[in-house]
Amino acid sequence: MLKQKNTILFDSKCNLCSKSVKKVMKLDKNKIFKFISNNSDYGKELINEFNLNSITTETIILFTSEKEFLIKSDAAISIITRLNIIFKIFNILLVIPKVIRDKVYDYVAKNRYKWFGENDSCEII
Repeated sequence: MLKQKNTILFDSKCNLCSKSVKKVMKLDKNKIFKFISNNSDYGKELINEFNLNSITTETIILFTSEKEFLIKSDAAISIITRLNIIFKIFNILLVIPKVIRDKVYDYVAKNRYKWFGENDSCEII
C-alpha cells in the first residue's frame, strides 16, 4: 500500500506533534516528506497494515521505504537530518545509545499532552 518514501505518520491530536510537523513542513523546501495523521482513514490503514496499533500514539513513525519504518528517536533524528545539509550535524545524536535516546523520547511522549495540550481535530491535514 505505501509506495512513497519519507512518509511521516504522526499523532494529530498532540499539540507538540502538530507544531513539530508544521515546522518540518516549513523547512521541507524540497518537499521530500508526506504527512499522514494517525487518525485519518489512510493513517489507520497504515497502522493496520504494518501492525502498529500498540505504538502509533506513542511515537512518530517515519516510513523510509516499502515495508520499512523508523520510530522514536531514530525517526526524529532521521527526519531532521533529511531536511537540510546543515542539519546533518544532528547525526551526532546517534552516538548516544538508542536505549538512552528512546528513554528521553518516551519521557517527553508520556508527558506531551500534559505539557503541550491536546487538539480535538487535526489542523494540519
